[in-house]
Amino acid sequence: MSDRKTANMILSRTRRNQIYLPYLRKKKYFDAIRKGDADRITALSQENYEYPTALFNRCTSYSEAMNKMYYEAVCAASEMCLVAIEAGLLDMVAYDIRDEFISEFDHASALPDLYDLVHGMAYNYAVKMKYVLKEKKKSPRLARMVSYIEDHLHEKIELADIAEYVNVSRTYASAIFRNELGITISEFILRERMLEAQRLLRETDMTVAAIADSLAFCSQSYFTKNFTETQGMTPVEYRKSFL
Repeated sequence: MSDRKTANMILSRTRRNQIYLPYLRKKKYFDAIRKGDADRITALSQENYEYPTALFNRCTSYSEAMNKMYYEAVCAASEMCLVAIEAGLLDMVAYDIRDEFISEFDHASALPDLYDLVHGMAYNYAVKMKYVLKEKKKSPRLARMVSYIEDHLHEKIELADIAEYVNVSRTYASAIFRNELGITISEFILRERMLEAQRLLRETDMTVAAIADSLAFCSQSYFTKNFTETQGMTPVEYRKSFL
């Protein structure tokens, strides 16, 4: 990029009064998440407690400060989500945390609320990573079972097949999931299929019936029932929200 283009870009950002949180400041949070250090997140929250006030002082109105803080919060949600996934957190868990907190951002009415939510999100990721790191070396079978499920989402998945794949009994396979993830294998399979259903609804023009069949649901109505219960809206409503 030429010096002139760089200067113009900087000038444009200055005119918009856009505020970007420095990467080195964010990196402290990313490192704490990777290490599963929830206490460090708490410390960072206390160290930077004046940030909402500093942000407000750089804006012309409270509304402008809220918009900028919201923008930073959503960016942080995406960044922390990817950091956690790369560090070993199951993608479905990371995405659930991200989406849950972005939804909470929408209801925040004050700068301190958004600030606390961002740190609550970072703390949540760190707690989950602490557990992942603690269990990571103890359960190679879990990783293999998860891989098997993800590879067979579009087929009928039987507990016996999963257990055979990792050479354990069905009872032991179930125990691994419950002890390490806190959910049953059936719940995990459903959540993975719901994530894939969301992707198909967003990115393809497949009918709801075709998606249900593709993901091995016994009927469209059963698929719709599960989707509505887990997502809070029907598949059709979900698709319309992205149009």
